[in-house]
Amino acid sequence: MLFNSWEFLILLGLVLALYYVPVGWRARRVWQVSVLLAGSAVFYAWENPRLLALLGFSCLLNALAVERILSWKAVGSAGQCRAKRWLFATVMLNLGLLAAFKYAGFLVSSLPDGLVSDGVVDWLSDIPLPVGISFYTFQGISLVVDVWRGDVSDTTAEHLGRRGSGRIGAVRDASFYISFFPQLVAGPIVKAHEFVDQIGAKCFGDVDWRTVRRCLILGYFLKIFVADNLAEHTVRLSSLGLSLERFGPIVLLSLLYGYSLQIFADFAGYSLIAIGLGAMFGYRLPENFRFPYLSTSITEFWRRWHMSLSSWLRDYLYIPLGGNRKGSGRTYFNLFLVMFLGGIWHGAAWKFALWGTLHGVCLAIERAWLRRAGRTGTSTTQARVIPKVFGWAVTFNVVTFLWLTFMMPDMASIFAFFKGVGSGNMGFSGPPPFSLIFYGSWVVAYHAWGWLDEHKPMVAARFKSPAFEGGIHALMLFLIVTNPGAPRGFIYFQF
Repeated sequence: MLFNSWEFLILLGLVLALYYVPVGWRARRVWQVSVLLAGSAVFYAWENPRLLALLGFSCLLNALAVERILSWKAVGSAGQCRAKRWLFATVMLNLGLLAAFKYAGFLVSSLPDGLVSDGVVDWLSDIPLPVGISFYTFQGISLVVDVWRGDVSDTTAEHLGRRGSGRIGAVRDASFYISFFPQLVAGPIVKAHEFVDQIGAKCFGDVDWRTVRRCLILGYFLKIFVADNLAEHTVRLSSLGLSLERFGPIVLLSLLYGYSLQIFADFAGYSLIAIGLGAMFGYRLPENFRFPYLSTSITEFWRRWHMSLSSWLRDYLYIPLGGNRKGSGRTYFNLFLVMFLGGIWHGAAWKFALWGTLHGVCLAIERAWLRRAGRTGTSTTQARVIPKVFGWAVTFNVVTFLWLTFMMPDMASIFAFFKGVGSGNMGFSGPPPFSLIFYGSWVVAYHAWGWLDEHKPMVAARFKSPAFEGGIHALMLFLIVTNPGAPRGFIYFQF
């Protein structure tokens, strides 16, 4: 079910009405969590009800593991080993489910011919990819790890560790955290310690409606008006294949930069909608994008882009691997491994691995350059010999061209793209460049506002008046209604 569909709006209205039904304070928590659990189940099962069984299994697996980990930790030092075994086994089971449904066909098809029969390869390749499995698997891992680390409050830990009749409530809350529908299928990835302590009775009067309005209007605007209209043109990049070499640099580069703006509008739009929906029900979801195309380095880009994934990989993979604490060689290896796995997380194909690896190489190069500048006595500030504006230009272009490995169906199409860019054909046909500039300009304007807010807060404050903000939101709503693009699924639904 898509956020930009009538079915979802009807479901949202029903869930919201039931959620805030006047119920006694003692029963309100159970009622509201149950309503959202039911709504999440309908939302997830709408297209393929069979996938709900897998989500349910994931919820029960992690809820049971949490109860056992807490039970053995309560024993003291004698139970730590048993608790750690439960932690390790649960993490492996989560990753095993993800590997079986997302990577089995890819891995088997990558083996030498004849090693596995064609029938087995075809069967594994035909296993459907459950929507959102990458997101809710990571949240399940976060739940057991955070409980093991003691990162949740004592009250929450006591509740999640209940046994007997209290186990129903523990399973309900753990399942609610993993399956909360605003961020279930495409994030933001929510860490357990950021969410489970929020679970409680909510009052309609406490809702931050300003955040709801801002996030929903901007989110739907970026998706429906900007991303969907850009997609009508940029789809040529992934569909024309070898025919791309017939086009010249004006058309091809316009389409590529258009895609760079589109994928931001699409994913940031989804994240904003999710944050707004979460606020509507009284829950804070983490920020996922912070004007990433203002970045002046690849390192900064990953602090601003898909921030919930970056922080998850940092907290649950990079730091446990040793981070930057075990020498430069180990640091570079950790960067490479984390970005490689981050690329594979995006999809079961070598192109995603290449995309992640290239970003890892860029991160390693930047880190090595800064270390070298430090050894020669040059401060970090002095090390920026290249002006920031040039650093921004290099970063934006590197990120944009690396999107080719992310979106193209194969390497042959990428070579065809560069062959067309290098051709002498300087003409262009049809309106794509002008359309891409028109729709893409809204992403540029959004980042310009971000730059003002970060660097010129006094100037930015002049544009935050209720009248000005209301006018902008009215314009966005008008454009959403009068000029929506053809309805499309969110790009990150496939992950």
